[in-house]
Amino acid sequence: MSSALRVILGVSILGSLAVGCDGGTEDPDGNGTGGSLMATSGTANTSGTSTSGGTGGSTGGTGMVAAGVPLPILDGWVDASVAIGIQGAIFAYGDPTSKMGWTDKTLMGTEACLAGTAAKVDTTSTPCATMMFTPPATDCYGEFWGAAIGLNLNQPIDMNTGEGVDPPLTFDAGAKAITGFAFEITGTTVPTSLRFKVENSTGEFCNIGPTKPVLKGANSFKFADLHEKCWEMPAKAAMNPNADMAKSNLIKIAWQVVTNTTAAVPFDYCVSNIRALTD
Repeated sequence: MSSALRVILGVSILGSLAVGCDGGTEDPDGNGTGGSLMATSGTANTSGTSTSGGTGGSTGGTGMVAAGVPLPILDGWVDASVAIGIQGAIFAYGDPTSKMGWTDKTLMGTEACLAGTAAKVDTTSTPCATMMFTPPATDCYGEFWGAAIGLNLNQPIDMNTGEGVDPPLTFDAGAKAITGFAFEITGTTVPTSLRFKVENSTGEFCNIGPTKPVLKGANSFKFADLHEKCWEMPAKAAMNPNADMAKSNLIKIAWQVVTNTTAAVPFDYCVSNIRALTD
C-alpha cells in the first residue's frame, strides 16, 4: 500500500478525529477506541493512585528492544496483519481536562508522540463534589484519569467504506502465540507514572510501577507482568490475575500517563519500535 494511500486510510479510519497542525490525531470521545463511536474496552478509567510517583522522569530501560515481530507505525496506523494478524489505529485519548493540557501530538510518521500535562485529580471539583461525573467516569479517578496513546489490535479495513471497522474487533493473542509486547520510549519528559496496559472488553491489566516500571529506552512486558488493579500495593497487586487470562480477547494496548491527587503531571514522550513477543 502506498504511503499516500495509508495517509488517506488513516484519516478516514479515524473518522471525525481532530487533526492538529502537526498532522496528529486524537480520540474525540475519550473512550480509547481510536475514533469509534462507542467504547469497546470499558472506560478509560484506571482507578486508584499511581504507586510509582507522578512528575519525575524515568531514567532508562535496556539498550535494545527485545526481538519479536515488528508492529511498524506509519501515519497513525499499524499493519502487521500478514506477519502476525495485528492492524489498527494508533491514537491519543484522554480525560476532558487532561486533553485541554495537550500542547503537541504527532501521530503521523513512524512513531507516536504526545506532550502536555495530565490533570491533577481534583477531589474538590464540581464533578467529584456532586458525584456527577462525565460519562463513562464513575469516580474522581475516572474524571481525571490522564492521557494515553493507544493501539487497536484488530481493526481491519471495511472494503465497503474504506474505513477501519467501528468498533474494533477482539484479538486472540494466544492463537498467535504472542506472549507480550516490547517497545521503545523516548522523549524529554517521561513521567515515572507512565503505565503500559492491555485491555479487553471488561477491564485492563497493567505493569506494577514500583517493581517493573515503564522506562525511557527499551521495555519488554510479558502478559504475566501485567496485572489487574496494578495500582494497589505491589505485594497485593502481584497476587491479582494477570493478562494471561485475557490474551484471547484483547482490544488494545496503551501507554498511559497516570494522575494523582498531589500535582499535575507534565509529559512529553514517544512510542516506537513496537514488537509482539513470541517467546
